[in-house]
Amino acid sequence: MELNRAVAENIKRIRKSKKLSMERLAAESGVSRSMLGQIERGEANPSVAILGKLAAALKVPAEVLLENDDFVSLAQYREVDTKPVRLDGGKAVLRPNFSYDDATRIESYFLDLYISARYEPELSVPGCICYATLLSGTVTLEAEGETFHMVERDAVRFAADRPYRFENMTNSTARLLLIYQYLK
Repeated sequence: MELNRAVAENIKRIRKSKKLSMERLAAESGVSRSMLGQIERGEANPSVAILGKLAAALKVPAEVLLENDDFVSLAQYREVDTKPVRLDGGKAVLRPNFSYDDATRIESYFLDLYISARYEPELSVPGCICYATLLSGTVTLEAEGETFHMVERDAVRFAADRPYRFENMTNSTARLLLIYQYLK
């Protein structure tokens, strides 16, 4: 998204979240109502001085008004549109769910472990955390020197930049949701 549009949306969103009318924000910031309207519609390119006045009146750091992450909150990913990866001789299937997003620094996968399947991925980048939730079945997770016996709806958080392994020890399929968060 272009910076002008991002600034306009940020000011409008913050103003509304603080339940301020345009008239009130104009009065508190010293920026005319007309100029504020043009800025919020993306028709005017505010100067640094005007951004400073608006930030002070909104009680936020000026850089918040300049944030432009292109994050779209509403998204749908369909399983039929993804390409699964078969591992462990076909006994484990990894399906992308939400691909990596720069704004949230998160990606997620579904992992199906068939009878006697094992999933032992390569190490992730430093600072990566995995949130693993077992949706169905029973698995053993070895991570950070600990062993966890997980049953349906159990969840474990662990460092994905160290060795870890999931193993299905039962006679039924296990399904997990893996969410990876990449810390700064």
